[in-house]
Amino acid sequence: MQHQSAGRFAQAEQLYRQVLQAEPNHPVALHLLGVIAHLAKQSETGIKLIQAALAVAPDYVAAYNNLGNILREIGDLEEAAESYSKAIELKPDYAEALGNLGLVQQGLGQHDEAIKSYRTALSHNPQLVDTLNNLGSLLSLEGDWDGAVENFRKALGLKPGYAQIHCNLGNAIKQQGKLEEALDCFQQAIGLQANYATAHNSLGLTLQRLGRLEQARESYQQALALDPDNADYLSNLANALDLLGKLDDALVNYRKALEINPQSREVAGSIGSILLAMGKAEEGLIKEREGFGVVNFDLEKGLSFD
Repeated sequence: MQHQSAGRFAQAEQLYRQVLQAEPNHPVALHLLGVIAHLAKQSETGIKLIQAALAVAPDYVAAYNNLGNILREIGDLEEAAESYSKAIELKPDYAEALGNLGLVQQGLGQHDEAIKSYRTALSHNPQLVDTLNNLGSLLSLEGDWDGAVENFRKALGLKPGYAQIHCNLGNAIKQQGKLEEALDCFQQAIGLQANYATAHNSLGLTLQRLGRLEQARESYQQALALDPDNADYLSNLANALDLLGKLDDALVNYRKALEINPQSREVAGSIGSILLAMGKAEEGLIKEREGFGVVNFDLEKGLSFD
């Protein structure tokens, strides 16, 4: 277990196998060897090993939690929820399992249940940083910006060097209209993790809302240097270039975005608008039709959109 905690998985695996040679049904060795198997991309083997441990020790709550983790990571959310629920049934104050159950419920679209699970987990252990972050993120999805900010701040109070939470806090604060404060959050995230493309993009969006278009352009370019095939980043850069009057460059980036995401009607429409502004009426109208559609007006039927 000391080897495993230190990341020396090969040494840990060797010792667990020695234990199992002497005692084939040793539940702790079966469980932890299963965790190592999953980390080695052998998730099915990991599941079988942990299930074998639970067959020997059916009240082994940590094994139920880790079985849930593997099932969640391979996308079997329903089975993961069942495994976490068994752990909680055996140990109702098992904060980690409650937080994990909330994550699965969120993935299943059960937002009210997820919020309840997160809050119950935090009532038992208020220092679960990931659960605070997950709750804040879900509250952001629900539009509860005050609640989101509160949880992100609590998480940062416990782990101030967590770049993702600084970025999440910045996005929530931005929604509250506190743009300068949001800028500071994104800059802190980038200071902690310079290759954090999402933070560079979020910084660009906030700078653009503040009218700082050149700085926004630079931030989008930083994001794209880290993630060059991100259609959203390309579209954001194109939008900033359009506002700066650099129509040729904007068009190039919009076209790249559309190549990556051909279903984006918004990007197609934006291409049409730029083409029209450049005097290319025929192609521009075609793209506008593909993107935004065409407004029709009939005296009897009223407005309609194609």
